[in-house]
Amino acid sequence: MSRAPTAIDSLSEYIENPERLTENTEPVRAPTIPYDSVDAALDANEHLTELEARWDHSPYFERLDGEWDFCWAERPADVPAALATDEWDTIPVPSVWQLHGYDRPIYRNHALTWERLPEVDPLPEAPDVPETFNPVGTYRRSVSVPDNWTDDQPTYLHFEGVKSAFFVWIDGEYVGYDQGSMSPSEFDVSEHLSPGSEHELMVQVVRFSDGSYLETQDMIRFSGIFRSVYLYATPPAHVQDYDLRTDLDAGYDAATLSLEADVHGTDRLDGDEATLVAHVFDAADDPVTSVETGLESATEATAGLETTINAPELWSAEDPTLYTLVLELQDEGGETLEAISHRFGVREYEIVDGVLQVNGEPVTIRGVNRHDHDPDGGRTVPFERALEDLRLMKQNNINAIRTAHYPHDLSVYALADELGLYVFDEANVETHFDLEFVHKHPEFHESFLERFRRMVDHHKNITSIVAWSTSNEAGTGEPHAAMAEYAHEVDGTRFVFHQGDGDAPYAQFHESMTGTAPFTDISGPRYPVPDTIAQFSAVDDRPMIMGEYAHAFCNSLGHQEAYWDLVDRIDSLQGGFIWEWANQTLNADVVADADEETDLWFGDDAFLLDGIVFSDLSPQPVLEQVKWTHQPFAVEPIVPETGVVTITNSHDFTNLSELEAVWELTVDGEVLEEGTLELDVPAGHTSGAIVPFETPDVAPGQQCYATIRLRLPADTDWAEAGHEIGFEQFEVPVDTDPAPAVRSGKDEGDLEVESTDDEITFRGDGFTYTFDTASGQFSELAVDGHPVATGGPQVDAFRAPVPNEGRIQSSTEWGYENQTEWESLGLDDTRHEVSDLTLEQPAADHAHLVVETAVQNPDDETLFEVTTTYDVHASGDIVLTTDIEPTAFLRDSLESWLPRLGIDFELPSSVTDLEWVGRGPHETYPDRSASGEIGRYSGSIADQTVPYRVPQTNGNKTDVSWASLTGPQSGLLVFGDESFTLRTDIYENLATADSPADLEPRDGTRLSIDAAVSGVGGTPVKPLAEYRVEPAPTTFTVALRPYELAAVDPAELARRTFLEK
Repeated sequence: MSRAPTAIDSLSEYIENPERLTENTEPVRAPTIPYDSVDAALDANEHLTELEARWDHSPYFERLDGEWDFCWAERPADVPAALATDEWDTIPVPSVWQLHGYDRPIYRNHALTWERLPEVDPLPEAPDVPETFNPVGTYRRSVSVPDNWTDDQPTYLHFEGVKSAFFVWIDGEYVGYDQGSMSPSEFDVSEHLSPGSEHELMVQVVRFSDGSYLETQDMIRFSGIFRSVYLYATPPAHVQDYDLRTDLDAGYDAATLSLEADVHGTDRLDGDEATLVAHVFDAADDPVTSVETGLESATEATAGLETTINAPELWSAEDPTLYTLVLELQDEGGETLEAISHRFGVREYEIVDGVLQVNGEPVTIRGVNRHDHDPDGGRTVPFERALEDLRLMKQNNINAIRTAHYPHDLSVYALADELGLYVFDEANVETHFDLEFVHKHPEFHESFLERFRRMVDHHKNITSIVAWSTSNEAGTGEPHAAMAEYAHEVDGTRFVFHQGDGDAPYAQFHESMTGTAPFTDISGPRYPVPDTIAQFSAVDDRPMIMGEYAHAFCNSLGHQEAYWDLVDRIDSLQGGFIWEWANQTLNADVVADADEETDLWFGDDAFLLDGIVFSDLSPQPVLEQVKWTHQPFAVEPIVPETGVVTITNSHDFTNLSELEAVWELTVDGEVLEEGTLELDVPAGHTSGAIVPFETPDVAPGQQCYATIRLRLPADTDWAEAGHEIGFEQFEVPVDTDPAPAVRSGKDEGDLEVESTDDEITFRGDGFTYTFDTASGQFSELAVDGHPVATGGPQVDAFRAPVPNEGRIQSSTEWGYENQTEWESLGLDDTRHEVSDLTLEQPAADHAHLVVETAVQNPDDETLFEVTTTYDVHASGDIVLTTDIEPTAFLRDSLESWLPRLGIDFELPSSVTDLEWVGRGPHETYPDRSASGEIGRYSGSIADQTVPYRVPQTNGNKTDVSWASLTGPQSGLLVFGDESFTLRTDIYENLATADSPADLEPRDGTRLSIDAAVSGVGGTPVKPLAEYRVEPAPTTFTVALRPYELAAVDPAELARRTFLEK
């Protein structure tokens, strides 16, 4: 039978009192897990392993993760009755209880978690929390204290993360209380535990506390003991805390390692003195230097040590070389009392003339905002997931993370040190529900500040942290200034960042989201429009690193090049953090009330579908664009026909000679020549080079491209040898004979044309085309009796909107209501009225058909006047010219722009595959196309669909020269003198379905061939003007050729030009 915990006199005094943040906790400090010897401490630092696994090697470390007894109550008033029963369940620790059948996960973008909950009425006012719905989870387990620990050893109980507030008892005796959620809590439990004995540990976690007012981040809200729990013991005399710094000299040739350590308990030793030794080892665990100092007998003492590392290997994101510090405490006889270890890098962060530098070199932040999230564990993130996160980032040219919007699991920082990523570390403070909260509630100021102090004190020895971020979307007030003062006082090696409101003169998105303040060292513009950034540098002399930009809301992330062109041009604009790394969805099988028809859960709002990877880390197409815009080199063709180029190396430290450079020459996507390049281009420099290809002999109509690729020459911690860092491609002009006309001049036989009131039939050698006169389109295109199209062309200006166009309700908060406008105009529901049809047959092998059509909406308003000209040849080719004239009604009514302008065809279900020459293999859009390499690609039509979690337009192909859509025996070739855009759609209701489970398959495929498609934009920045389809007169021509697969090569058919009419 469980011992009942000592009652808390007044729960409200704890969870509704922002001035009572903690009780009986230890000051937050750097980890100091002790080992028996220097060798043991050194050996425990296994590369790329979680910190707890390293600490498992210590005999004084006891992990408490595993199955705990668990009892849940809906509100604090129900807890006594719940505890009185013997029917406890079990729950894994760490975990969040909402994913184990208790309570429910709640997603909020910025509102308080309990807003809109029917159980909470009336809504409480700060600092009060709901009484009717405030779940409490009580955890219980037996703790065995190792018998090798002794009574005189201080023993600590450590919680790495508990949300939102919690109380602790051991054997029914009250231990203490804490809140703060995302930072660790530690209690001295020496008086509560006995070595070699069993004790009962009980923890009571309350979902909502006054701290919840400071935790309104854009994420799924969970609760529970969600990070690891452990016990550890130290010798009576031990290092309680330490502060490690490495200061480089002016030439960055030598580093002064300085260390300040708080040592406790030397007065408990037999002798009068103890010795503290700092050992430094290199990456191969060879000794580099050591220094020691004597300690007099004292309850608490501070020791300072200093030594020099000559010619150090410097740490950076490009070369994350680490040393190991082992702090050894010895008694008077030289015996080791304890040894603690920490891996660190030698580096110097500076701001020089308004530019952030690392080791004396300007750096570029190619960053993402990362949440600590797992689709199965929620806020409990397995180490393997975090490792995969960061490796995938490195593989895609991401070199920095902002810990949005709270401190992450400590192992994430170790990985950033080891893999090489810069970190902007952010305090667990957000009051997005009320950006004036900081001014209205001064009683919370200490809570603001304490959360920041904890982060700094815990993470002070982490190499990769460049800046401390005071908060996110929590206004700007006195506690933020106090945070900056604290950081500058205790840590002069890093900088202060702020993501709230401020007095920045360049506020343009929203006055409360300018991303700077007078006390910051680095300005962080939030969601700026690209062409305004240049103005920022004129009014701000600090480095500018965009704290959030390019909100990757599903099919989004347009115009990335516009930002990065400015980063390349403006010295003080040094990059930014994309919002965000991964979708924050949950796998539905871990959510108790999830819809059985869906495989993912994202609550009542899809605003968390804004990652550049899906929640399972499978890539979204935008990831390719991120990789390309972040790639640290650029190629400019100078004389493309002879391969003369310049290559710019935008690495911060790496010479291109350290990478493998290869080139290839392709014709219509097929490699003709390839080789290697010997490059010697220092970081930040540009050099000339020659790609030594021989000008190929190409057939008329073929296209020739040269591609340069940079690859890893050897395995790294984050990718294998041969991994491609990036590519650049340019067209190679070649002299050829003119391309043959569609009608080659050979005897193709006669074209048979039959016309009735209802239809026109065109017949030739092996083909039959049937045209429906009433609808003004083909009803069938068939080859040898096999249909390859069953309808079209019909002019269309609509496609399923993306979130940046209002597809998801949340996006309308950003001012995106394109979808509403398009649907109100009836673009999504048009009909085609044929007003005139003229058929001629000027020659036996050629027919000429002209159709006049009005495209009308459901209100009978004409949106477009269309003239479609069909030149049908005995060869089977159809040259299709479409003249589209937007009406005055449309031009006057449309306040934004058109989603697209083109023609649609219906293809039968027997047509299942697609081959194309154009950009690929992933989807591309006009403002997100540079990452698509011109090539020849193929795959099933179904595989072109991108599984966005809210259905929307997807699978678009840009700069297409030709495409072939095929079935088992026959296919339909589409080609043009000019490139076009192409898309296939296999669903009926892509624009209206709420989830993939709601999609209704089409009986076949809709093929869209577009003269123009609007860009997808980048929330909240709309598509730039050059990527919008305006309602202007448009003429475009493509050719269609149904063909028998066994008879011809579609590439050869596509190398022809059109007949003059």
